[in-house]
Amino acid sequence: MSVTDLLQRSELFAELGPEKVEQIAALGHEVVYDSGDVVISEGDPSDEIYVICEGMVEVEISTSMPDAPQPSSIVRLGQGQTFGEMALVDRGARSATVRCVQDGTTLHVIPREEFWALCNEDTDIGFTVMRNIAFDLSFKLRHRNLQVGMAGGAV
Repeated sequence: MSVTDLLQRSELFAELGPEKVEQIAALGHEVVYDSGDVVISEGDPSDEIYVICEGMVEVEISTSMPDAPQPSSIVRLGQGQTFGEMALVDRGARSATVRCVQDGTTLHVIPREEFWALCNEDTDIGFTVMRNIAFDLSFKLRHRNLQVGMAGGAV
């Protein structure tokens, strides 16, 4: 499956026409990783987003332990899924570590600066992608708050 096809199916780029998705795909390049390779580390600067073309990655966050932080797996992501999209919103530090769990994991890497330049050129792309990110973040926050509420915390 082509990168354009994967982007077209991604929620991040939903409702963009094929020609606009092709413009986004043209901004990036592919990188191949092996199992155990770290793609991004929690706390690092964020300046790229990633689309998984082949393989699988695991998203981990550090949990507080008395002696040392321990990694805790949140989710595994596979073909067609994206990560690092918060880099499109701000330049904040990475909120998680992403590690490959399969040899030959192929990622399409889209640099933030080039993406923003395209969004300034074509505001429809920028609006649509930012709206999709807002929907996704809203869903994740609501889901997290529901889990906290069920555990006895505030909702």
